[in-house]
Amino acid sequence: MKTITLLTSGTRGDILPCIALGQGLQNAGWRVRIAAPLGFQPLIEQSSLPCAPFEGNPSDLMLDQSDPLTLGRNPLRSIASTRRFLQKARAIHPRMLQTAIEACRGSDALLYGLPTLWGAHIAEGMGIPGIRAVLQPIAPTREFPSALLPFRFSFGKIGNWLSHWILIQATWLSFRPEINHARQTHLSLPPAHWLDPSLRPFPHQPLTLNGFSEHILPRPADWNEKQIITGYWRLPSPAWTPPPALIRFIEQSPQNVIAVGLGSPGTREFPRIINIIERALARSDARAVLSVPARYQGQIQSSRILPIEYAPHEWLYPRVQAAVHHGGAGTTSASLHAGIPTITLPLAIDQFFWGERVHAIGAGPKPIPQRALTSEKLANAIQAALWDKSMRERVKSISVALSLEDGIQAAVSQMRNFDH
Repeated sequence: MKTITLLTSGTRGDILPCIALGQGLQNAGWRVRIAAPLGFQPLIEQSSLPCAPFEGNPSDLMLDQSDPLTLGRNPLRSIASTRRFLQKARAIHPRMLQTAIEACRGSDALLYGLPTLWGAHIAEGMGIPGIRAVLQPIAPTREFPSALLPFRFSFGKIGNWLSHWILIQATWLSFRPEINHARQTHLSLPPAHWLDPSLRPFPHQPLTLNGFSEHILPRPADWNEKQIITGYWRLPSPAWTPPPALIRFIEQSPQNVIAVGLGSPGTREFPRIINIIERALARSDARAVLSVPARYQGQIQSSRILPIEYAPHEWLYPRVQAAVHHGGAGTTSASLHAGIPTITLPLAIDQFFWGERVHAIGAGPKPIPQRALTSEKLANAIQAALWDKSMRERVKSISVALSLEDGIQAAVSQMRNFDH
């Protein structure tokens, strides 16, 4: 029996689809393990999959910062924040790479995602297949600009393709000194090729499993057969007992209750956003279940808001009328599967892209970047999500189409083909 290691990092939203895919591969007969930062070990082992932990997770460095890797309300502060983030990330890379290499030993194939693109070096060093398993489109195309840009407008066909090339290549080269040290010290390899694998001639490009749906993003016409769109990788709804206060809040006035969650907020911006949310709810005559860390709950004054630390999206979203969130890939999938309009408030990375896609397919209002968020804009978006009949019908039809897909089985089928 061959061993497949799924190498992952990032946030909970990156880990859960990886667990879902891992369970599918395990059920299909492979020996599967997930190599992930140590902090995710309990979450992974709850899923019955073994975890091979490693040290370090650059995403943890963003938990108390508002604007690294994006363009915030103050561009100069955003640039400085990004520079500090990269310096701190560079410092943890040597130990992270060393321990990740050890975690992956004994693998027959390695799957890795956007936060762990450096997994390609580990696969090369171990002489095993390396397969990209990503939640966002990162392969170059002329049809739209890079999904990793913190804004959305077309550069034209050539410009769009170049934006992907530049972002992918910049990611590949960002930590080249640290990666080359790991290649030489731990993998007995020469310095890394200067070009990202996905940009090399076709035979040398990695197979890429894209864990999203063509109902949300139609397949670009200029992608080659190495790019496989499988559909979403989702876990079954977890067994979860909601607190009685949550049930009462939803049942009190179900026609105007929404869910709001913004991931891991930065300390500078979240108090401002809470204030905006409170005023927007009053203007739109709506009520919200707000997922928020406990340390912020004392700042909430409005009776229209029920603060909670956690509720599974699979439980909460089908019970509310609309979702307001940052537009991360996993959260967007959850709200679309639930068949409710989605209001995206993007902050960084691929959130702007998914917000654009939600609006383009008619499943939600135009996204509002957090840097431009006001109570009036949010109130107007909430009103549209609650009362725009065509939008609500459209998202219901999208939900039905998504329910007919099985992204995990599609990915498993590709792995079987690859294995043979």
